Amino acid sequence: MTNLDDINYLLNKSYFFLKFRPRTEKEIRQYLYKKIANKHWSTEDAEKVINILKEQGLIDDKKFLELYVNDRLNLKPKSKKLIIKELKQKGVSDNLIEKYFSQNEINEEEVAFKLLKKRWSRYKNLPEKKRLEKVLRFLLSKGFSFEIAKKIYQKIITINL
Repeated sequence: MTNLDDINYLLNKSYFFLKFRPRTEKEIRQYLYKKIANKHWSTEDAEKVINILKEQGLIDDKKFLELYVNDRLNLKPKSKKLIIKELKQKGVSDNLIEKYFSQNEINEEEVAFKLLKKRWSRYKNLPEKKRLEKVLRFLLSKGFSFEIAKKIYQKIITINL
């Protein structure tokens, strides 16, 4: 195989990997490095592929960040703290994360309320102590602070859903 064939092969593998969901540069790099680990390709080939994908607009950590946060808030709501942790694990830079959240505020109380409202039918008929315990555990597991969890619990009790 020529070098061009290697790059085309890796590029096709990358397209397939990107087919399912957007990826960060770090995720693509890890994927390609795994592919080349026991083959004759070099990390140089992988970096060339990454540059091609960037030029094509298929790798863009800023766009990924926006999509990811939007999905997290609408599909699987979590606290800002947990979202930031997940983004860092996916390889989004601290600068991009900081910049994004300084320009886009997340109302965690609103997110927590929306989340608990969906689940409330499971908890509303439980004894008071058990209900409070389960609600707090649920919201804490989604990364919300104890203060927010307690406040949202009080809010939903007063609304009496």
